[in-house]
Amino acid sequence: MAENIKLIAGQQQNFTVNQGYFYLFDYAQDNIIVKTDDGNTAFSYPLDTLIGTSQVVSTEFDGVYFWSLQNQVPGANDINIMRWKLDNFIAKLQSTFTYENDGSHNYNSNAFSVEHYHDSFAANASASGVNILLTTYSGSSLLNFTTTSGDGLTLHLGPNTNGEEEDVTVTGTIAGGVTVSSGLQYDYQLGDDINFYTNLWVFNNYDGLNATGALYKFDAYTGDYITRYSSGAYNGVGAATFFKVDCFTDYGNVDALIYIKSTNMLFINVGAAGATLPYYGSMVLENISADESSVIAVVDIAIEGDNVYRLQKREDGASGDWTPYSYDLSSLNSFISSISLSANPALLAANAISTANIDAYVKDQFLQPIVGKNVNFSVVAGDGSVLPLVDAADGDGKASTVYTSGTSAGEIQIRATAAQS
Repeated sequence: MAENIKLIAGQQQNFTVNQGYFYLFDYAQDNIIVKTDDGNTAFSYPLDTLIGTSQVVSTEFDGVYFWSLQNQVPGANDINIMRWKLDNFIAKLQSTFTYENDGSHNYNSNAFSVEHYHDSFAANASASGVNILLTTYSGSSLLNFTTTSGDGLTLHLGPNTNGEEEDVTVTGTIAGGVTVSSGLQYDYQLGDDINFYTNLWVFNNYDGLNATGALYKFDAYTGDYITRYSSGAYNGVGAATFFKVDCFTDYGNVDALIYIKSTNMLFINVGAAGATLPYYGSMVLENISADESSVIAVVDIAIEGDNVYRLQKREDGASGDWTPYSYDLSSLNSFISSISLSANPALLAANAISTANIDAYVKDQFLQPIVGKNVNFSVVAGDGSVLPLVDAADGDGKASTVYTSGTSAGEIQIRATAAQS
């Protein structure tokens, strides 16, 4: 695809998406810039606190707040994570967490995410009331979240029909919802928004002082260190986000920490985290150059709806770089990504009567089987024949035919195709 949002390398190499607009931090202008998908600037919000000359390498939006990640000084092994809110046409700093080399940990990162959740009022709530009923997360252990300082979960309520909004602190749970610390300031109606966040997840290129990589978990309210998961899988990660996905039918809707490693987008169910982190899926990307071997680095990622926006320097499948950084797209909608063929037996006599069973496995970008697809087989090189059309692929995504040998010895190439629709 053509150049689109056109971000300046080093200065604007970060983004997130909200309602089709792209939001990014520009340290040279100390602004949050809002762009359309053709590169035009739709708006900008001045920062009330200067962020200096260090590049913002990753941006996240949790439904209420914008979060930014900076490596303070390149090579100095310290980072800043800042939380911002757009208020009266200004981006106002809400909190800053600084992580520096303390003798036990080095910090160098290009990707992070904030664990955030979106809900709505399951019933009307009146001002001065202390009970809130939730639609999605009622009964969830998330509502019992306690910060490292001992405070309860903070819910951001609204805006209501009058544009009013507020923060409240959860003090306990009730059937279908929660109680809050003081009476509500405003009235809310069924369906009004409720947003909250819990933890920060930082893909650190260090594990303690070792440059081997670890995923660090911090309290998003206090900034306090909670734990880390050591693995080289978390080293060199350039893009991450948090999103509710339903790509895997065995799991249903899962709030997932998502990150890109090489040509894979991996999904972690942090809600089931314990001594280890449970991965529940992976998605293959097409960020490969024209030489079909060089990986195109993804420097930030944002998801909205079924669209995955990947910020990178080169278009998928291209050989030359874009002048500015732009995005390329992937989809969370399942589609045919690969068809793999196997033959049994793989060697036959060229006698015009020997046969081999040919199996085609149809998979999507999550390596999950695609069922119900008709598969067409054809011999594209060599002698012999196949039964050309096979009924829909079975529950394992497999469709089969029979190859009958010809009379000329040599290598046989068989092609299998299936329509996406």
